[in-house]
Amino acid sequence: MAFKCTQLKNKRFLRERWAEKELLAVNICLSNVSRLSVDMPRGGWIILLCFALAIAGCQTTTVSNKNTTKTFKTVVVDAGHGGKDPGAYRKFGPPEKAATLDVATRLSRKLRESEFNVVMTRTTDTFIPLDERVEIENSTPNSVFVSIHFNDSRRRGIKGFETYYYSPYAAELAQRVQNKLCTIPGAVNRGVHIANFRVIRKARCPAILVECGYLSNRAEGYEAQSADHRELLAEKISQAVLEARYGAGDYRALATSTPAPAATGTPPPAATSTSRSAPTGTSRSAATGTSRRPPPSSLPPPGEGPGGPGLAPSSLGEH
Repeated sequence: MAFKCTQLKNKRFLRERWAEKELLAVNICLSNVSRLSVDMPRGGWIILLCFALAIAGCQTTTVSNKNTTKTFKTVVVDAGHGGKDPGAYRKFGPPEKAATLDVATRLSRKLRESEFNVVMTRTTDTFIPLDERVEIENSTPNSVFVSIHFNDSRRRGIKGFETYYYSPYAAELAQRVQNKLCTIPGAVNRGVHIANFRVIRKARCPAILVECGYLSNRAEGYEAQSADHRELLAEKISQAVLEARYGAGDYRALATSTPAPAATGTPPPAATSTSRSAPTGTSRSAATGTSRRPPPSSLPPPGEGPGGPGLAPSSLGEH
């Protein structure tokens, strides 16, 4: 570096070189240690502001989540895709939007038999935007959210069940659903994973998304065409939801069945099982001998819209 001859020119030269290389020049006055001044080059404040906004934009917006896994009374059942969005479509199986609606409808019926309130995001072949599905689930208090989907892959050999969640509160429910599905003969366990899907990321309640097999796989595609298989899928998911709420064993059959009345007319002995649950497809009230008072006929069941069982509340619009 070539130094100027005079002291004044030398200072000006060094100051210009410093400004070229550094964005911020900090000058500390040694005569007054408590004084700290920052010299900002022209346009530096604008650059600093843009940098601060960039850092703020990198922060992920989180949704306030409530842990309702042990208190929920309502299950929001979401049939994936629908209407103009067919989802996966392969020659081996039905369109995904039809298969998800069928499984979701069967699941809703089984959950009502277990005395849960049920809200379905759609009950017909209708397109529901993702944000509207989120609005439905977040407007349903004390609930959990279960989204039904089928998978697809370019590799036809891939098969199996997968379950996704986002909130840590939903991890147990996701694992229970995955475990139940994997009890189906021939099932392949592809695991439980954290995912950034909008319907589970923006949920204020525990939310999961279930992939009920690969329509791109020949075997699982043909299974999805079977009503018996779709009934079995709904059965396993409903078992997992019930056990997540009340504990393991709630879907276990009664240990001692009630015998038929004797020929002499003596009343049958009471069931000795202390299980709180019903046999598969039977409500818990039937298992325990208690009856649940039905709601007045003039009012729809809680959580269900006026258009029929399982519809979203009318305040959210009908589709």
